[in-house]
Amino acid sequence: MDPLASSRKGGRQGASTNGAGPLAYLEGIVAGLPTASGRAAVYIIENPEKVVRYSLKDLSRFCRTGEASIVRLCQTAGYAGFSDFKLALARELAIRESTGIPASHEDEHPLLAMGHELARSIIRTAEAVDLIAVERVAARLKQTTRIDVFGSGVSGIIAELFSYRLLRAGLNAHAIRDATLAHEIASGLSQRSAALAISESGLSSNTVEFLRAARSTGAYTVAVTCNPRSPLAKFADAILPMAKLNIPAYGGYVNAVPRAVYLAEVLAALAGAQAGNDLEQNSR
Repeated sequence: MDPLASSRKGGRQGASTNGAGPLAYLEGIVAGLPTASGRAAVYIIENPEKVVRYSLKDLSRFCRTGEASIVRLCQTAGYAGFSDFKLALARELAIRESTGIPASHEDEHPLLAMGHELARSIIRTAEAVDLIAVERVAARLKQTTRIDVFGSGVSGIIAELFSYRLLRAGLNAHAIRDATLAHEIASGLSQRSAALAISESGLSSNTVEFLRAARSTGAYTVAVTCNPRSPLAKFADAILPMAKLNIPAYGGYVNAVPRAVYLAEVLAALAGAQAGNDLEQNSR
């Protein structure tokens, strides 16, 4: 049965039983949506602040999905159409903006609370890291002749940080920001290469395609994501998990960077330590 059809039977009830807004609802169902609707859902999840200003025609053009598919997606989320969906999305964004920075004390300044939340994201990421698994990743990366790192948007900034840190640790790492170039490079990798893909949601179509193409060549693939059950994770030989934030991660925010920097430092430290051990053994 069509997943959209079965979801629509619940109508608005399906979106509101757990109090989820349209964005949260789409985040929960996107992995099981058909290709066209899934493409629209991913675009909405990654660009909600833009979507609230778009017409249906605009959204159709930017996410490369037919208007009818978008309307069906809105109905699946429990809304009469795109206009109702946009109103609910705007309300959800306003709520996330106003309540997304938790304060430890009533008199705590919001900017200080933001700093605490960013620090917690690093600590939660560190607590979630499987050190044995990361050591294995570092060892595999050290054996490769080339490491290509890709991400879109803010994840592209993170890709450059990963590349720089790994390069300074003695690994042949290169960051790619252009999606077309990333796909071309991924398609030409080999079993002696590695591909590292970064996506907070694990849903970015360009990033998923990059890792899929790399995996098809036999390259070692690594996903850096908050969603270990995402489409991106399906094409990864190893996953480096990042903690989810309680503050907005869209609209130009770069709050995803600190926890990713921690992971880059861990990988570089392990790769550098292994390289040092190898040099020590070779000198004996």
